[in-house]
Formats: sequence, structure tokens, C-alpha cells
Amino acid sequence: MGAGASEPTAEDNVQLASEMSNQELINAGMKTMDETDQAIERSKQVVHQTIEVGTQTAATLKGQTEQMGRIVNELDSIQFSIKKASQLVKEIGRQVATDKCIMLLLFLIVCGVIAIIVVKIVNPHNKDIRDIPGLAPPVPSRRLLYVRTGEHFD
Repeated sequence: MGAGASEPTAEDNVQLASEMSNQELINAGMKTMDETDQAIERSKQVVHQTIEVGTQTAATLKGQTEQMGRIVNELDSIQFSIKKASQLVKEIGRQVATDKCIMLLLFLIVCGVIAIIVVKIVNPHNKDIRDIPGLAPPVPSRRLLYVRTGEHFD
């Protein structure tokens, strides 16, 4: 208990105690001890409640720390997966670009061959157009040789 304005000072207590009888002093002392015991019990309850709250807080903090650890591990795993996926997307993009380039070159080659064939069909005697390498040139004077049954070559 603090020294408030309504509480008597030490001199007042001495003067008050000298005017009291022994029984009154005993009763006042007992009352003060009871009040002190109640204050101690309240303090013990507050300490007990504080310990319980601290224990609960520590348990909650431990659980949250473990949860944060799991979250960090999951984030690392997700980051690794995203990195791998990004690499795969880049690789697939390169393959697609390469495939498109190859398809374009094949298309150009096929178009060129078709154009040469069309020009040769439309104008077969044009001497400005060279023959396709690897193909036999057209021979207009080609004749079949055959042997008659009675003739022999010597």
C-alpha cells in the first residue's frame, strides 16, 4: 500500500497506537496481516497467470517458428521449381525457333524445286534454264534398240 493522502503518517500511527488497547492493537495487526496475506495471494495469482501466459506464448512462438521454417522450405522449393520451369521454357522456345527455321528452309527448298519443275514443264526447250543437277537431261532423239529374232550383233 502506498502513502496516499488519506493514509496516516508514521507519527499519526504511533499516536494512534498509544491510544489503543492491547486487544485493539492485536486486532489491527491481524487485520493488516490479513490484508497483506490477501495482497500476497493476489500477487501469486498474477505471477501464476503471467507464467501461464508466458508458457502459452512460448508454445505459440515455437509453433509459429516451425511454421515459418516450413514456409521458407516451401518457398525455396517453389523458387527452385520456377527456376527449372523457366529453363525448360527457354529450351523449348529455342527448339521451337530452330524447328521454325528448319521448316522455313525446307519450305523454300520445296518451293524452289516446284518452281523449277513448273518452268521446265511449261517451257522445256528454254536454254537459259540449266538442267537440274543429278537428273538426266531430256533426250528427244532417244530410240529404243531392239533385236529382231534372226539378227545378231557381231
